[in-house]
Amino acid sequence: MKDLLNIEILTKTFDDLPHGVGIFHVLDLNDINSIQYVFMNKVILYEMRKEREEVFGKKITDVAPEAYEHEGGLQVIETYRKVAAEGVSINLGLVEYSNHMVAGSYECSVHHIEDNYIYVMLRNVTELEKAKNELEQKNKELGQFAHIVSHDLKEPLNSLSSLVELPENECQGKLDEKANEVFSLISKSTGRMKNLIKDILDYSTIGQEKEMNLVNCKNLVEVIQEDLKTIIKDTNTTMEVGDLPEVKGYSTELRLLFQNLISNAIKFSKPGVAPKIKISAKEQDGWIFAVQDNGIGIADEHQDKIFAIFQRLHSRSE
Repeated sequence: MKDLLNIEILTKTFDDLPHGVGIFHVLDLNDINSIQYVFMNKVILYEMRKEREEVFGKKITDVAPEAYEHEGGLQVIETYRKVAAEGVSINLGLVEYSNHMVAGSYECSVHHIEDNYIYVMLRNVTELEKAKNELEQKNKELGQFAHIVSHDLKEPLNSLSSLVELPENECQGKLDEKANEVFSLISKSTGRMKNLIKDILDYSTIGQEKEMNLVNCKNLVEVIQEDLKTIIKDTNTTMEVGDLPEVKGYSTELRLLFQNLISNAIKFSKPGVAPKIKISAKEQDGWIFAVQDNGIGIADEHQDKIFAIFQRLHSRSE
């Protein structure tokens, strides 16, 4: 048992942790200039570009005076004092640290140990934040590219549709069966291409809307029903919509979600069976929505595949 309490074992354990751990002594709970380093593990010493003897037992004002020179540093140091005085834990989230040798972004939390003593947990996320920012920029560029390409592709398709409609309208009843079949094939293919371009554009814009708003889901579904009124009537679809809540979310993406689920429920119905759709919601650690239908369904072995972009399980004729 004595070995388990050996200070060398504890020191080595904390020293070799993959994340930064530091212990501070707040000598005067009312004075942020009184905070003293007690222990910094290897990770924090590396981030500071300091040796043990330069840090242990010394005050922050002596070792890292730059921390007192900007608002971010003062906020972190004030948090040390607050945690020591109030006996709480505070997650600071993302903080910036820099001196003349290093600069970076860090996830930081501060925790109470006992009177006047605290410890800090630190993780360097500089590269992660950089990669995140680069990914956001790439996604933005991809969205712009998709928008431009989709617009450019629509123009020749619209021209092709017009060219097909022209002889069909002018030669009604005069075209032979083969010609009608060719024009019908061109028209259907053009329509599918238009839908595919729209799908690509919709997919590229998901995540672009940054601001969450309060969305009345019942009103949202009513608007979608009005938009789909013709196909609902033509297919004898019946819809049962329960009491849907107001939720905080992205209105455009919620509309796309419900619209696609309802459209697919109608599209993938069983032959000779009128579609029935039931939409409900229940509160359970947040809101859980269900969109149920009496269609052909998705076999368990295909559920991973069907939720990948532009995947289908059946041919168009089915």
